[in-house]
Amino acid sequence: MKRIVNVSATWLALSLSASLAHASNEQVVFSTPNLAMPFEVHMQRTAVKAAKDLGINLQVLDGQGSSPKQVADLENAITRGTQGFIVSPNDINAVSSAVTEIQEASLPVVTLDRSVVTEKKVPHFGANNYKGGEAIGDFVKARFPDGADIVLLTGQPGSSSNIERTKGIRDSLKAGGDKYRIVADQTGNWMRSEGMRIVESVLPSLAKQPQVILSANDDMALGAIEALQGQGLKAGEVMVTGFDAVPEALARVRDGWMAATADQRPGYAVTTALTQLTENLRNKTPINGVDYPPTMITQSNLQEAERIAEAGK
Repeated sequence: MKRIVNVSATWLALSLSASLAHASNEQVVFSTPNLAMPFEVHMQRTAVKAAKDLGINLQVLDGQGSSPKQVADLENAITRGTQGFIVSPNDINAVSSAVTEIQEASLPVVTLDRSVVTEKKVPHFGANNYKGGEAIGDFVKARFPDGADIVLLTGQPGSSSNIERTKGIRDSLKAGGDKYRIVADQTGNWMRSEGMRIVESVLPSLAKQPQVILSANDDMALGAIEALQGQGLKAGEVMVTGFDAVPEALARVRDGWMAATADQRPGYAVTTALTQLTENLRNKTPINGVDYPPTMITQSNLQEAERIAEAGK
C-alpha cells in the first residue's frame, strides 16, 4: 500500500511539474505610451522584473507618444502570436481600435495606469486618477481655507490620466466656491521643460503672485520649481503640488519645495496586472483588475511612499 501511495505521489508531482513547464514563457506584450517619461520607465523596469519572477516572456513596446504607432505595434503583436496584452494607452480613444482587435481575437487584454474607451469593458489596473485629483484639490482647500489664486498645469490632452486627474481637481475646487480661482490653465504635455516654460511666462503676466501651482504630474511640477527658483523665490513661497511620487519629487517634498504629490503605487499596479494576466493564461482565472485611491504624500508621511528608497537622503 505504501509503495502504491509513493508511486501515485511521484506520478502527481511529475504531472504537475510537466504542466508547469508547459505553462511557462507565455508571450506577453506590455505597450507603453512613451518611454521618454521617467514614470513610464519605472513601470517598464518593474514589469520586466515581475515577468522574470513569473516566468513569462515579456516584450515592452514604446509608443513614443504616438497613438498610430501604438496601434500598429499592437496589431503586429497580434499577428506574431502574442498570447496576452497589457496596454497603457497613449490616448483614451485613439488606441481603442487595436484593443478591440485583441478582444475580437479572444486574447486577454488589460489596461494599466491609463484606461481606454471600448464597447466591451477592459479590466483596468491602477490608482483612481479622479480621486487623486480630488485629493489634490482638497489639500489646497485645507491649506488655503480663505481661497487662493491657482496656476494649473495639465498633462497630455486625450490621455485618460490627464482627463481624470484634472476633472477631480476642478470638481474639488469648484465645490469650494469662487474664492478658488484658476488664474492660468495650460497644458505642459507631462514635460518638465514645458512646466518651466509656462511658469516663467505666466508669472510676470499675472496681476499678483499666485499662492498655488497645481501640476498633473511631477515632471511639470519640477519644471515649475526650477522656474520659481530662477525668479529668486524660496521654498514654500508658492505652494507646488505634483502627481506620481517619483524619487526626485519625493526629495523636493523633503526639502519643502513641493508640498505634496500623489503616490499611485505603480509597482503594485504593474505586478498585480501581470500576475492576474499570467494566472488567466495558465489557469483561466478571471481577471478582475484593481482600483484604489492614490496616497497623498507630504513631509509628514514621506516614508510611506512606494519609491522613498530611491529618493536619497
